[in-house]
Amino acid sequence: MTNTQCAVQNCKISVFNKPPGVTFHPCPTSSEIRNRWLNALKHKCIQLDWSKSRICSKHFETKYFDSSRKLRPNAVPTIFSSNIKQPIHKVFSPKSRIERLLSKKSQSDILQDIQSSMKRLREPSNLDNIINDQVKFRGEVSNEAQLWLIVKKQEHLNKRLQAINVQNMKQIELLQNSVQQYKKRSTDSNSETHKYIVKCLQEKLSTLEEQIEILTAIESR
Repeated sequence: MTNTQCAVQNCKISVFNKPPGVTFHPCPTSSEIRNRWLNALKHKCIQLDWSKSRICSKHFETKYFDSSRKLRPNAVPTIFSSNIKQPIHKVFSPKSRIERLLSKKSQSDILQDIQSSMKRLREPSNLDNIINDQVKFRGEVSNEAQLWLIVKKQEHLNKRLQAINVQNMKQIELLQNSVQQYKKRSTDSNSETHKYIVKCLQEKLSTLEEQIEILTAIESR
């Protein structure tokens, strides 16, 4: 089970379709709380990876959250009702025929098609004079010019998303190294401070990985 979807069996909530207010939480590092999670999640998860699996907030009682909606250290998932409402609409679920066809193509193929279309479209003449500060055309222009601007915006957005992904991957690599270093120190000295730092680093690493999953899905649409 990836860290982008709730690890509880039959729970369909993921980072791509989670309702507003729903959060994902990593497994505890405390051995006492971990044993309580094991008892609570027995037969509830097909697979539970303590380093990667996430449980969504739908499975925790309200009493386990503080006023800032942060999960308390003693929280244990106890809600596994089949009546938990799942999101009706999936953000990235292809519905139309063209969306189904596009979903079968790789991201690189789609980007290549966009670039090829861009080359075939002619850039409007006097571009600086007919585009305002909101990057919109002043007055009426041809359909080809409107399409050219749309494709140009999409191309620029893809470059931004790729740059963000590269930055996030670098941060993940640094965080992974930091986590490993602090884990080793924590094992050697059994320091509670080191354990807390490892937990914070793991949570930040999880957040970055979720961001990359979302950005990659958006970029491939």
